[in-house]
Amino acid sequence: MDDLIQGLKAGDGRAFERLVQEYGDRVHRYVTRIAGLEGAEDLTQEVFLRVYRAIGSFEPSGGLAPWIFTIATHLGVDQLRKRQARPEAPPPVDRRGDPVEARELRETLLEAIAGLPEDQRRVFHLREEAGLSFREIAQVLRCPPGTALWRMHAAMTRLRKSLKAHLEK
Repeated sequence: MDDLIQGLKAGDGRAFERLVQEYGDRVHRYVTRIAGLEGAEDLTQEVFLRVYRAIGSFEPSGGLAPWIFTIATHLGVDQLRKRQARPEAPPPVDRRGDPVEARELRETLLEAIAGLPEDQRRVFHLREEAGLSFREIAQVLRCPPGTALWRMHAAMTRLRKSLKAHLEK
């Protein structure tokens, strides 16, 4: 990882390509979940542009992934504020060939995730979409690791209840 950071700081184009290759899909999934599908490509590009511009001030002690996802979080929240509304539904999911029950269960799960309190939803997406550790999530959200862990626990408890209620119908 140190060679990647050194390459980025030196302005090496191959290092930037490696960065995008390593984090691009995760960042795109994350910004899509927090800000919606509309504009996610532009937002992803903006994240990497900001990383490129600010890499000189990056302090490696905090970790590269938390720094990148902190930038993504701030840009995603800014985009939501500009639109003055949260996305009404989660991004579309490819449902070709799924049985009806699986489709209904997936829709129930996506609705339940969208209905989580914002702090729990952010932790859930940082963990599940971005693949960050709880220590990294705590750095992104500027909270103690125990708080991030508790928010994930609370999110999972809510999601289990939603799914259980759906299955009991």
